Amino acid sequence: MPDISPAGYRELFTREVRLPEDEIDLQRAALYIAGEEYPGLDVDAYLLAIDEMAQQVKASVGETADLEELARGLNAWFFDELGFSGNAGDYYSPQNSFLNRVVDTRVGIPITLSVLYLGLAGRLGLHCQGVGMPGHFLVNVRDLDLYMDPFHAGQLLSAADCRRLAEQLFGQQFEWDDSYLAPTTSLRILERMLNNLRFIYFQLRDWLHLAPVVERMLIIDPDNTALYLVLARCQMDRGDKSAALESLESLIGRSNNVREINAARDLIQRFSSANE
Repeated sequence: MPDISPAGYRELFTREVRLPEDEIDLQRAALYIAGEEYPGLDVDAYLLAIDEMAQQVKASVGETADLEELARGLNAWFFDELGFSGNAGDYYSPQNSFLNRVVDTRVGIPITLSVLYLGLAGRLGLHCQGVGMPGHFLVNVRDLDLYMDPFHAGQLLSAADCRRLAEQLFGQQFEWDDSYLAPTTSLRILERMLNNLRFIYFQLRDWLHLAPVVERMLIIDPDNTALYLVLARCQMDRGDKSAALESLESLIGRSNNVREINAARDLIQRFSSANE
């Protein structure tokens, strides 16, 4: 793939997420997210690397393996042989949210490890789906009728185990709902990846990197009106007053939330009077 600018990756990402859900290439779209951070990123080379990983698993397990054997073989190969693991030591590093870095370093957070795992499973003909459980992304390995925790060395969990994990994360007062184990779509996975980056960059007060993350979230869901306030503040921070005002007008045109609309109008008044 020739060198592509950040704007080029943005265009490719936009095209990908506007495809019908069953046509979205999750790993490709995740690499397009990384491309804005790593201009010139060779997306096709990383996709080829995932293809080769899948072939190695198949060769290791054997052509005659049934789907259950193949699923267990993938788990053992991914975590034991290659050593993919959760980055507990630097969990909130932005690098954990970029699929190319996960492939290179073999560490990540639950969702990016899951995205890579899903790519391998799909190439092997396994029936796996992402599960957006609150606080901790999982993979439903349907061929084993279990859930896989990619952050903890591929530990296989029952539905009851998943509930206990959620209670450990949020406390006994956490109200469990079985819908938390429902499969999620590629779009929602990409949105959650971006939301992780949004949280990290906001905590770092890194407005320069935060703005493009929010912009891509709005490509997926332009009616997530609260994001326009965040984007407008980022745009004003970099001195782009006209873009900030446009973002606030977009919020007012889309939102039914009185508090959001009033906040947008207050910011318009403040931004409009700035430098007068």
